[in-house]
Order: sequence, then C-alpha cells, then structure tokens
Amino acid sequence: MQPARKSVLLVDDEPQVLVALEDLLSEEFTVLKTESPATALRLVEQEKDIAVVVSDQRMPGMNGDELLTRLHQSCDATRILVTGFADLSAVVRAVNEGRIFAYVTKPWRPEELQLLVRKAAEHFRLAQELAHERTLLHDLMDNTPDGIYFKDRQLRFLRTNRAYARGLGSASSDALVGRRLNDILGPYSAEALNVEAEERRVLAEGTSLQDVVHEFRQSAGTLHLSETRAPIRAPNGETIGLVVISRDITARVEAEAALRRAEEQLLHSQKMEAIGQLAGGVAHDFNNVLSVILSYGEILLDEMSKDDPKHADMAVIVGAAQRAATLTRQLLAFSRRHVIEATVVDLNTAVRGIDTMLRRIIGEDIDLRTALAARPLTVRADTSQLEQVIMNLTVNARDAMPKGGTIELETDSVEIDERYAAKHPGLPTGSFILLRVRDTGVGMDAATQKRVFEPFFTTKEVGRGTGLGLSTVYGIVQQCGGHIVLESELGHGTTFSIYLPETAEASTEAPTRQPSSRPAVGAETVLVVEDDNEVRQVAVRILREHGYTVLETGNPSEAMAIARAQPKGIDLLLADVVMPGVNGPKLAEELSAAIPGLRVLLMSGYTGARGVEDVMLTPETRYIDKPFTPASLVKLVGEVLRGS
Repeated sequence: MQPARKSVLLVDDEPQVLVALEDLLSEEFTVLKTESPATALRLVEQEKDIAVVVSDQRMPGMNGDELLTRLHQSCDATRILVTGFADLSAVVRAVNEGRIFAYVTKPWRPEELQLLVRKAAEHFRLAQELAHERTLLHDLMDNTPDGIYFKDRQLRFLRTNRAYARGLGSASSDALVGRRLNDILGPYSAEALNVEAEERRVLAEGTSLQDVVHEFRQSAGTLHLSETRAPIRAPNGETIGLVVISRDITARVEAEAALRRAEEQLLHSQKMEAIGQLAGGVAHDFNNVLSVILSYGEILLDEMSKDDPKHADMAVIVGAAQRAATLTRQLLAFSRRHVIEATVVDLNTAVRGIDTMLRRIIGEDIDLRTALAARPLTVRADTSQLEQVIMNLTVNARDAMPKGGTIELETDSVEIDERYAAKHPGLPTGSFILLRVRDTGVGMDAATQKRVFEPFFTTKEVGRGTGLGLSTVYGIVQQCGGHIVLESELGHGTTFSIYLPETAEASTEAPTRQPSSRPAVGAETVLVVEDDNEVRQVAVRILREHGYTVLETGNPSEAMAIARAQPKGIDLLLADVVMPGVNGPKLAEELSAAIPGLRVLLMSGYTGARGVEDVMLTPETRYIDKPFTPASLVKLVGEVLRGS
C-alpha cells in the first residue's frame, strides 16, 4: 500500500515562480498554490493536512516571514521561506525562534530545494506522530486510576496525572509542577520524608523499588498506596529523574483487615465456646456434688445443738459450699448454660433500681454519671442478670481507677450501620438498645483485651478477684441475644458497649401465679427423676421428711411407666434438666399431656444438653438451681403445688 502523498502549499506573487515550483514538486507531492498571503491563510484553515508551506519573502500586503509567523500560531505545517535579500539576519532569527523551519535564497538550486521540501515533509510527519503519541500518553496518564508522576533529580514534580493530583488534594496536576512533596505535605511530614528517602535511593543507585506500601493520613481516613519507583536515564546512561506509579490499595487493605478481624473473632468465639462447654460441664458435676454437701450439711446442722462443738465446724463447711455455689453460678452465666426467667424489662428502670447501691460500692473518690434515654428501653431479659451486668461492669471500672476518676453509665437506642459493624466482626446491623459503661481508668493493652472475657483471667493481684466478673457479663449478654464491644487504650480508659435487641412488648412484672386449693405440705405425690443417685437420694429424703409421698427413678424412660402405675396419680414432677435419653423439659411435656394439671419443677446446674441451652420458664414451669438446700427445695415445692 502506497503512503498518502503529502500536500505542499506554494505562496508567491509571481505566477511563473509558482509554475516552476509546481513542476519541481508535483511528481512527489500534491501541490496547492496561491499568489495571495491572505488566501494562503484561508487555505490552511480549510486544508488541515497541508504538510509544508513554501513562501516567498517579498509580497504585496504581507511579507513571507510575517505570513509564516502567523501560520506558526495556527497550524502544524512545516514552514520554508524563499528570499532574495542579502541581509539574512532577520531570517536566521526566525529560524532560531522556531517560526520557520528553513530558508532558501534566490536563485535556488532545484535539487537542494526539492531535498529541503522532502525533509520538511518528514519533519511534519514526525511532529504529527509525536503529537499523537503525546496525546495517547496524556490520555493514558489522566484516565488511569493509578497515580503517575515524574520528578527531576531535585525531586521536583515534572508531570503528574489527575489521579495523583486528586490524591494529594490538588485540583490541577499543573499546580504541582516544580514543587516538592514536602512543599505540599509540610516540611516535617513523616510521609514526605519516607517517600523522598526512597526516591533519593532510586536516584543514587539507579535501581527500581517495587510495590512499597505507604500510608497517608487524611481527614477522611488513612490512604494506603502501593508505589513502584524507577529511574529515568539519559542516552548516556546517566540517571536524570524518576517515574512513579502509585496504586490506591486502601479498599484491599481495609478488606484484608476486616477479614483478619473476622477470623480473629471466629477463633475467639470458638475458644470462648470451648471454654464455656468445659466450664458448664465442670459446673454441672460440681453442682451435683454441692447439692449433696449443702443438703446433708444443713440436715446435720438442724439436727445438732448449737452447743455441740461440731456445730461451728459444720457451719463453716456449709458456708464454704455456698461460696462454691456462687462460683458455679458465675461459670454457668459465662457458658450460657443457665435457665433464665426472662421478662420484659425497662433498661432505664434497672439502672435506676441499683443506682444507690452502685454509688455506695464505688466509693466517694469516683464520680458516677448517668445519662439515661428519655423513653423506656424495653428488652427481654432476666432482671437479676441484667442488674448483675451493670454491677459487674461498674465494679470493673472502679477497680481500673485506683486513684479515682469518672464512670459514665449511658442508655440509648441506636442504629448500627454497615461501617460500624464492619469494624466489629459479629456485630449485626440494625436497631439496638445500648448500655454503655465508660471509665477514665488505666485502660488495657491489646493482649489483655483479647483475654478479658475468659473465666478466671484477671490482671488483679492474688486475692482481689476471681476473674469471673467480665466472663459473667459476656455470658449473660450472649444468652440475651446481645453483643458486647470493648474499646480501650492504655492510659485512656475503657468503654464497654452492650447492644441488646429491643422488644415492642410493654414492661411487665414477674408472672403471678394463682393460688390453688392444694394442701400446704405433706399430702401430695411427687415423682423425682434424677440420674445422679446421690442427688436423687437427698432430694427424696428431704421431701419424705416433710410428709410427701415420693416416687423415684434414675431413668427418665421409666418415668411414664411409674406414673401410669400410680393409682392416685402424681401431683408434681421434680426432674433434672440434663439427663440421658429424654431431658427434663421433654419429659415434663410428655407427662403433662398424660396427666392434666401436673405441676412441674425442673432442677439443674447446667443446661448444656442439645435443645435446652436456653430453657425459658413459663407460669406452668418452675425452676430450682443446683445446688439446692433442704429449705429452698421444700419452699419451692410448696409454692409450685399451691400455685403461688
């Protein structure tokens, strides 16, 4: 394919000269000609592909150098001046200033003029290609999402693209030319110092630096850039500057950070679940043992005279067992294996109810400030457990301020958005009731924060805590379907934010039970179903000593057969919650269907069996904690039978 012929415009007021020039050039070029400089200006406007303009110098109305100067301002054609002047100083100046490409003196030599026009046409072609390449380069730079810039050896910007200029907060890339990065970020900017140190290394060593990540702190957040720096070399190999490609990886860094937080949260949840299962299992077995110790201990105390020398020893044993029972209850709260009597509670009312107690506990050197929401904040929870959460968090805040300080206790209704939830894996979006406890204490380091909810973990000296306070809070919040967020920094205090699901139900008192016509004590039949022999034996003994007719079994599968074989029927089922085969709630359901009016009392120190992790009590079903005492068991059995 033959290349397109270039167009040459000839301008001369002498027609015979135009003919001579046309004859010389027409074989190689497409020739346009005119005798008028004004017409030449119009032709150039109309014919955009004119490569070369050859003009005579002396013409009426406008000299050749003036015409070519005007063309220099309006078109890219290469310009040649033909002159007969002996004084060429003005012409040479025009060449030096770039207003004309070259000049020819009259009379010209045809071969030299033809060669000059050919060179001028090639110059035009190269200039067009360069302009095209420059346009492509500028489009590439300004439309790429990555920042790109060039610097000289003094680290001054030579050229930047729009993306990089925007990243630095500049409206125009031209505004950065000639400036250094520390002129923009400040002479003491750590980011500018780090970047320029790397750039000096590139200039000194003549080597590239690949994918170096820098952080730039901005008002809208931290910008993460992955930057590659490469030297720019002159033809002789000397390093004369550098080029940098800067990629914004903020989204990737934040996504990776969110993924790491989610993985850490998952591992933490799995660890807490495993610890909870272990704690719940230990508490279950320990509560059975404590039930036997407490029951027989109180039986012996009742049978002893206070003057008996062994009475005081037995009282110490019972007291120690009661303290152990308190520890197991805390373990069960942490492991979320505790039966809860949930009601609709106003969080504001719960805070007001223990305000006086809180102020007495924290002491005079600590300022307790409360900021409660104007409207009721109703949640479904166990009132006593909710109060325990408030109490434990307040006591923990007090202990973090040995020299005094401020505790802020706040309630509110809040909306969790995606941005906040992303920073706290496991926290869902939506509407929640907020309970926040903030202190001005010593704060926690990252290692402590990771373990703060583990049972028996404490930073206090020996004898100043069991390490169960915050683990109890964690378990109660989880069992209520809530979430807890910890924010702390050494020397800057700690904030616990608890988010509980709100209920639309009105706040209620504990369910009342209608009294029945049943006798007070001693005339009913009780079926005791408990797989632990010692616990079952002590429960049976207590009930029989108080006049009840007691049937017993350690196998829940036999309970239905025993009930059917009882001619006078069964008034009360006393069953353990966790048993092999059929658990207590399921057994109660089956027996209640067969025995109308059957009263039920469940007992357990651990509800870890599948399907009963969150046993919720109803007016028809009561519950007694293990370990129980003779007095607490007899009292509750009587209340259940009387419907009170």
